[in-house]
Amino acid sequence: MSVQSRALSPLLLRSPRPALTLGVLAAAGGTLLATLAIYPLERLAPTDSLGVVYLPTVIIVATYWGSGLGLVTALASGLAYNYFHLPVVGHLSFGDGVDWVSLVAFLVVAATAGVVGSLARARAAEAESRRREADLATEMARLLLGGSRLDAALAAAAQRLAVALNVASAAIELGDVGADERRLAFPLCDRDQIIGTLLLPVTLSTLDRERITGRIVPALQSVLAAALHRAELQAEVVETALLRRSDEMKTAVLRSVSHDLRTPITAIISAATALADDTPEAAEARAVVLEAARRLSRLIEKLLDLSLLQAGTRERRSVPYTIEDVLHEAVAHVRTDSPEQSFRVSLDEDLPPLAGDPAQLERAFANLLENAARYSGGKPVSIRAHGAGERLRVRIVDQGPGIRAGEIDRIFLPFYRSANDAPGHHGSGLGLAIARGFVELGGGRISVESLPGQGTSFVVDLPLAVPTERSVEPAQLELALPRG
Repeated sequence: MSVQSRALSPLLLRSPRPALTLGVLAAAGGTLLATLAIYPLERLAPTDSLGVVYLPTVIIVATYWGSGLGLVTALASGLAYNYFHLPVVGHLSFGDGVDWVSLVAFLVVAATAGVVGSLARARAAEAESRRREADLATEMARLLLGGSRLDAALAAAAQRLAVALNVASAAIELGDVGADERRLAFPLCDRDQIIGTLLLPVTLSTLDRERITGRIVPALQSVLAAALHRAELQAEVVETALLRRSDEMKTAVLRSVSHDLRTPITAIISAATALADDTPEAAEARAVVLEAARRLSRLIEKLLDLSLLQAGTRERRSVPYTIEDVLHEAVAHVRTDSPEQSFRVSLDEDLPPLAGDPAQLERAFANLLENAARYSGGKPVSIRAHGAGERLRVRIVDQGPGIRAGEIDRIFLPFYRSANDAPGHHGSGLGLAIARGFVELGGGRISVESLPGQGTSFVVDLPLAVPTERSVEPAQLELALPRG
């Protein structure tokens, strides 16, 4: 399309039509000018062929002002052409076939131009309407997605919508709002769920209602769904930030309190150890104080480990070590309620070396073994270590009551206490959380397998320092370490 045709298009297709008075003047003036223009043209061409001079006026009037005025202009042009130029000049005569052909031609051209103009104007109006609707959808998206407060954005969007639809008022409400005697309700849905309602006056015409239902509502409900999703994400971000800040504060307090408690606990243990136990009562009191102080000391150590893990400040060392040394150290440091508790360690021969922090791993296994001993009921706890591809796998199995399916996902949470705990059990609920933290800090992973009444198996997979291929069924080393 040329620049000139693009410049003329708005004039040719504009709506509404120009004033009728202007159309009558254009028809009369054009017919008069065409009638006068034929006189000098008769010297150049036959008069019978000069009727086309009237056609521009007929086409323009029919295009701008419609078929009605175009037909009147065509009739006037035919009569003027017949009266002033066709024989007999000065009389209206339609005896010759040429007279009727010229008049019918004018009428056909007027009717055709009027229809084409009306169709073009309707298409232009439709395109303009769609452009305004697209601009409106863009404005709705800017208002609903750009504001920080959704309620204020809904009010601004409703006001903009009222102006665009040329209605007295409009409202966008969240949720399902019913219509009343003054307002129509257009539900806004997302995945078959009503998320909002567009309220408009009942004075809307049927055509406007259909246009709003078919065009405005789909765009508005999509933007509203995106705005609600954005608001949910913002709320989650704020909540996550607040929770993170709360965790940081709790971790800092936990570390501070734990450090402050270590000194008096150490003093209590030292003083209780130095007490004389000359009488049975004194010996019993000394034992109670030492046991309580040691339990409190272990709790403080676990709190410190947990605070360091949660704060992410625990350093990750990487030194060579063997799983045999780590497991024996862990067994040696386990404190159990039963003096008869034993641990059966089964190690494959020629286990490959590992790289990591053996001290942290020893504390992780000590917590796992302490947990297994607590629920084993005095029965032996078995420990098996063997190669598994590019990892070394350690399996700790007890013969306790097992873990219910609903608890398996929660046992590694800090301070979680199982429903299987005995009434006199004094556990803190931190051991498994610390064990998982230390194992994962070293690049390993820990999982649990359990069935109610059939015991529990904790599986720890650790990365090898150098991946090795294992042969089938290597010899094993069996150790039985009683606790006393």
